Formats: sequence, C-alpha cells, structure tokens
Amino acid sequence: MPMNIIYTLRFFVVLSLYVHTLSAQEQKVETKKDSIKQSINNAEKENADNVVRYMALDMHRRLGKVKRVRFYRGNELEFTLKGGRARYKGKILGVGENELFILGNSIPFANIDKIIVRNPSRFLYAGSLLLPVAGIGYFAMDMINPALDDSPGTRPFTVHREALFISGSLILSGIILHLLKKRVYRMNKRRMLRSLVQF
Repeated sequence: MPMNIIYTLRFFVVLSLYVHTLSAQEQKVETKKDSIKQSINNAEKENADNVVRYMALDMHRRLGKVKRVRFYRGNELEFTLKGGRARYKGKILGVGENELFILGNSIPFANIDKIIVRNPSRFLYAGSLLLPVAGIGYFAMDMINPALDDSPGTRPFTVHREALFISGSLILSGIILHLLKKRVYRMNKRRMLRSLVQF
C-alpha cells in the first residue's frame, strides 16, 4: 500500500512539473510575439509622418541599369537564410529600416541569403501543367487508336517514332516552362535588399 502512495505522489510531481514547463513555454511564445508586435509598433512610431516602407530587391546590371523588384506589406515572400538550406514562406507583416517582419520574427536584411521570386506569367503556369498532360495524352492515343481501328494490317499498341518525338517534345517543353516559373536571387554585391519609403 505505501508503494502505491509513493507512485501516486511521483505521478503528481511529474505532472505538475510538466504543466509548469508547458506554461513557461507558452509565456515565452507570448512574450516573443509581444516583443515582435512591440518592435513593429516602435518602427511605426519612428515614422512620425506615417511613412510606409517597402522592401526592394535591387539588381545592378551592366551599363548602370538597375532592375527593382518590390515587396509590399501583405505580399507573400519566399526566402532562405544564411547558413541554412530551409526555405521559409510567409506574408510580410512590415518593413523597418534594416529589417523585415515576417513569420512572427524580425529578420535583418543582412541575414537573408536568397529570395525566390515567382514569375507572374499565366502562360508559364498553364504551359507547365498542360504541355506534359498533352504529351502523355498524345502518346496514349497513338497507342490506343490502332486497337480501335478495324482495318486489316494495323497492329494494336505499337509505338511509332513520330509519336515518341512529338509527345517527348511536349513533355520536355512543359518541364522547361516549370523550371522557369521561379527565379532564385542570391544576395551579393550586385543584388541587394533595401528599405524604401512608399509614396
């Protein structure tokens, strides 16, 4: 009987430690969220004239030309951090002078390694989906059609060289368009992130 009491006491001690650990972790998460909200509020207070900022990816090209891709508050952003291979994706909560508020964190521009930009062309998205399907469909129809034909001399389920060439080129075109859907920009001297004032 005394052993049952000891086991029961151990159970309640372990349970109370577990509950205490969980509540401490929740408080840390809430304080982290509060600190991020506070830093966003501080960044907004610094902009006393209601200045709204956006993040710009400047790509310096030859002959002094600069291509700029803009990311505004609420836009979806996909990126990787320096020293890691994981990709992060989320909506931009705000932009400070030298930092980005995203995924509940404040990330300095210097810590961002790559930015993945999606090409907005509908042709690329439609072609990358439809061309491989059309290639497979063409190949399947070329094999099935002789089986449905009643003419003498046709062999069902035969592979024709022309059908292989056409269906293969359709599938390859779809794969190439799929590779062009996203563009990866690595940050370096020619590609920089800046915080600019939105007018």
